Amino acid sequence: MFRKEEVEEILAQAQRMDSKYEMFGVSAHQYKLHPPVDMAFVREMEERYHFRLPEDYVQFITEVGDGGAGPDYGLVTFGNFLRRAESPGAEKFREAYRCSLANAFLLLPMKPEDLEYSGFSKEAYKRNPEKYFIEVAESYKYSLCDTDGYFKLGTHGCQWDFGLVTAGERRGQIFDTDNEGNYRFVAASFYAFYQDWLDYLLDIKRFQKDLEKWRRM
Repeated sequence: MFRKEEVEEILAQAQRMDSKYEMFGVSAHQYKLHPPVDMAFVREMEERYHFRLPEDYVQFITEVGDGGAGPDYGLVTFGNFLRRAESPGAEKFREAYRCSLANAFLLLPMKPEDLEYSGFSKEAYKRNPEKYFIEVAESYKYSLCDTDGYFKLGTHGCQWDFGLVTAGERRGQIFDTDNEGNYRFVAASFYAFYQDWLDYLLDIKRFQKDLEKWRRM
């Protein structure tokens, strides 16, 4: 379980070290979390669209912060779940995405030959091939950017996103995606995923080293 005061203390320490927001992506969130979202809204969305968010993520967005500070460009705000798109066509796509969260997230192990159509590197794949997957074709219903049972948590930039599985055997797990139907396992839970980022911020030597690198760019 996350504790709001502890998370905010870690974020404040990182902000003091990176007061000009020079670390990659940080200018988007500035080490700040948005106010928590109301639990009633979360449960209403789950009931309306027939999916269920993992409780560790629900606890975070309802008690700690609903989006903002997080890896790279940060976390999306669940409170914006019903925000309408700018055009009717885009809004139709958004609604299809919301409905897709109830469908099982289906993957197949990635084979070496699949790398030709993937944004992942051969070197990374060779180190941990068991972490790489391709989406089952039948589940690719809406677009190359969204897939069944996969809630986008945020972006790494350059079309690389990370998200949370909302349905199926892998519910609760976190995956990176190149948005071309290819996925990399990141963490077994939202708690493990976000705590790993907090631990990175707490590793002052490593954080300072990376910060100096970005300052030189």
